[in-house]
Amino acid sequence: MDLKQLQTAAKNHTILYAEDNEALRLNATKLLNKFFSTVYSVSDGQEALESFKKNPTDILITDIKMPNMDGLELATHIKTIAPQVKTIVMSAFDEKEFLHEAIKIGVFRYLTKPVNVTALSEVLYEALLSICDEYRSKIFQTHLESVFNYQSSMVLMLKNDKPIIANKMFLEFFELESVEEFNAKYKNLGVLFLEHDGFLYEHDDVKWFDVVTHNDKKLFHVKLQNLSGEIKHLIIKYQSVPHKESYGILSFDDVTELNLLKLFDRNQTQSDNDGQDMKAMFDLLEVIQRNSAKIAVHNYYKGLSITNDGIIVKIENEVLTIKTNFLQQKAIQFEKKVYIVSDALPHTLECSEVLKIEFDTQSVSLKNLKFVLTSPVKRKTIRVIPEENHTVSLFIRENKFYGDVIIEDISLDAIKLKLNALPAGIEKGDEVNLDIVVELDKRPLIINTKAKMFRKSESRHSFSLVFLFNDSKKSELVKYITKRQMAMIREFKGLQNG
Repeated sequence: MDLKQLQTAAKNHTILYAEDNEALRLNATKLLNKFFSTVYSVSDGQEALESFKKNPTDILITDIKMPNMDGLELATHIKTIAPQVKTIVMSAFDEKEFLHEAIKIGVFRYLTKPVNVTALSEVLYEALLSICDEYRSKIFQTHLESVFNYQSSMVLMLKNDKPIIANKMFLEFFELESVEEFNAKYKNLGVLFLEHDGFLYEHDDVKWFDVVTHNDKKLFHVKLQNLSGEIKHLIIKYQSVPHKESYGILSFDDVTELNLLKLFDRNQTQSDNDGQDMKAMFDLLEVIQRNSAKIAVHNYYKGLSITNDGIIVKIENEVLTIKTNFLQQKAIQFEKKVYIVSDALPHTLECSEVLKIEFDTQSVSLKNLKFVLTSPVKRKTIRVIPEENHTVSLFIRENKFYGDVIIEDISLDAIKLKLNALPAGIEKGDEVNLDIVVELDKRPLIINTKAKMFRKSESRHSFSLVFLFNDSKKSELVKYITKRQMAMIREFKGLQNG
């Protein structure tokens, strides 16, 4: 630090200097006037206190031993009036009790006389830098409070599960004056969340705060009632404060006007012809996009689950554009169908038409979106598609079915068969015998088992029947499914490089 730096830093700042030694005071005042815009020079502590009350300054330099009021007492009074003032104490006494008292008061620096110009200049420069930093911090804090208070949504700062700061929108919702009043009235924010299917609320062993803190930045739906009796649908997001353990920000996005509650009404969803309200669905997707919330993107390569994170980047003309990684893009390219899951969505979202895959931008454009109540995402067991050279024979009441039969997929619990014709008289619950021949370690694996017909469906040229195993050889199937998965992983990796 040179004197020019001090002169620049001291510009527009004021200083009060208290010293009963007249010669020292006059010389020091001349020096200080070279740097500070205004210098107040006084000869005792009482005079210094009266001067500060009339003309507050940024910095105080004071001797300890002075008539009427000593420097430490002066510093104590001024700290009470203006805690931000930087106090520099100078003394000819290098005694520990003075130093300890100065530290207790909160003085900025303690200098032992005689003080040379270099040492004083460096301390003054440090004090000015500290003042500047505190001023910037205050501006930032004021701006932050302004942003916090005038958000268009409710925002809380929490310590653990207790609100410690609440913005105006939140307090107005509950018609309260302060966060302390809220905490006195409501012991737990979660008890205010109303029950609704697919929403976050406290029940059984579900504690709202545990859920949001273990799912940082994820979106959750809640229902709240204000003091006017109005039910509000809100989407909340919790974000932990970096480097501040136990602290977090909870934001509330009011989406009541979007009429999204119908999407969570399972009865309505099942009764609609197309299973959804398209506008409400896209409104909800826009909320997810606005919050930059992650989605989970699911695909299946011959039964092998491929799942990665993604984000929504664009919604336009009922076309959803998402961004995901290269691995998921290759899976989408193969399957030509996508399943999207999010805590903010009431059900799995099926996208049955892939318009465009752009590997350079890692984006995928999707169309024909609908919510589905059942999807492969909800499968409890692993299903795999067997190799092409498998065979399966179907026996119904000891009569062999002579139509074409192939395995669509197989798991530990069930098998899905594709037939060119529907066996006569077969109904749900009917028991059949199956002879299955698949390949394991380049040798045929034969599985003879009984099964019950669980479900059938029909397409234009074929029928699909699902059978639940009764007495399948689990150990053989476990080995086969594990090996088949490994083979498909190698096959999929080859597809990525192709």
